[in-house]
Amino acid sequence: MLNIMNLKPQDYAFVLLLFITELTRSAFFLTFWPLYSAEALHFSLFSAGLVVSAHYLIETLLKSFAGSLLDRRGRPVLLLGLLISFISLIGLYHVRSQWLALLLSGTFGLGFTPVWLAVISNVAPTGCSNRAARMGFVFSAWLLGMGIGPVGVNFVLARGYQNTFKIFIFLWALGLVIALLAPFAAKTTAINFTILDQVKRLASDRMVVQILLPGMFLQTLAASLLLPILPLYATHVLDLSTQQYGLLLTIGGATAILFLVPMGRMVDRFSVRNLLSLGFLLSALLLGLFPLIRNLKLIVFLVFLVGFSYAIILPAWNSLLAKAIPEEQQATGWGIFTTLEGLGIAAGPTLGGAIATSLHPAGAIYMSAFILAFMGIFYVLYPVEELLKNQEKENVS
Repeated sequence: MLNIMNLKPQDYAFVLLLFITELTRSAFFLTFWPLYSAEALHFSLFSAGLVVSAHYLIETLLKSFAGSLLDRRGRPVLLLGLLISFISLIGLYHVRSQWLALLLSGTFGLGFTPVWLAVISNVAPTGCSNRAARMGFVFSAWLLGMGIGPVGVNFVLARGYQNTFKIFIFLWALGLVIALLAPFAAKTTAINFTILDQVKRLASDRMVVQILLPGMFLQTLAASLLLPILPLYATHVLDLSTQQYGLLLTIGGATAILFLVPMGRMVDRFSVRNLLSLGFLLSALLLGLFPLIRNLKLIVFLVFLVGFSYAIILPAWNSLLAKAIPEEQQATGWGIFTTLEGLGIAAGPTLGGAIATSLHPAGAIYMSAFILAFMGIFYVLYPVEELLKNQEKENVS
């Protein structure tokens, strides 16, 4: 299958670069840092969440700027970004101040901004005959790194925080070497319209404003406000080992992947609105039950059901996006959605950390359940499919 895409050695190198860097930073910020900062540095949960938010917020806000620099300068921008992140990671290894950790987390995010863009522009450039297949290959590597990192690090933590930290540093150095040696073949292209023009075009689209943008932000907010909470909740409240917590994450993720295809077929047979409502309401119910359960077997079953509910939401949501975004605005729409998704991810850990610090870690779980329940009720009551039909008529006319 990979041979069909006519991939060159440098293409594999860039995909490997994305996999390694995404695995490292996801493992570090989504699992390692909340535990390390609380247990080794004795920072508050709020501080841990703020550091995670700073990383993703800076990356989100500066991604467009990094893209314009990458178009003009190419490889030096990528290498400089990776070097900035590498220095920041070493700084976090030695840090003892919460404010310095916040600063280094932001510079880590700054350095990461050109990585995704550089990989896409090299492996799946515009005009490539098999660009869609190559994009799928890149997305697979990205998702794999983002999934393996936070889970796999739980099995490494048994070796201690310092050794785990050194593994992160080694992996990032390896990524820097790959970027230094791989030929940079991306060509620069002129940009026909500004980011502000793209925002204005989407802001005039009723479907985008009323349905997609709020949903995209709230989804990622509901998930990300749990990021600084779950590792500590699992180990301190449920008294699970890091290996048991990693196993739970694996079960949830594997269940979601297992049911994605069957649930995708369901989308073709049933109403998108009904499936979205079912997925969000089921997720809300399951999260609401989570703080009430202490039995490990029941927790495993609950995690299995959470993975199943996510498998319901994802294909239904993607189907809604495909129907709502006009063909001529695909790139524009996805660019803005990525930004809003990043803002949700950036805001969530801070909110979750604040709730956990002022109330209880279970409060963040209930907050996430409330947001998902709100979205489920919204899609029950809002005439989504009627709006879709009107959107299709407007596109035809």
